[in-house]
Amino acid sequence: MNMEKYKFTSLAIFIIFFGTALFNAFQKQNWVEVALFLALGILSLWADSKRK
Repeated sequence: MNMEKYKFTSLAIFIIFFGTALFNAFQKQNWVEVALFLALGILSLWADSKRK
């Protein structure tokens, strides 16, 4: 049960951090930054799923 709570907290922090960074990059229309945050987000999710 504790690991499920940890996983949810980790996912929530991930969504908040990358979501706000991505939203900010879209607002500035900085497409390099958008691509960077998308790549980092996908890589982080992939690495987190491989850790299991």
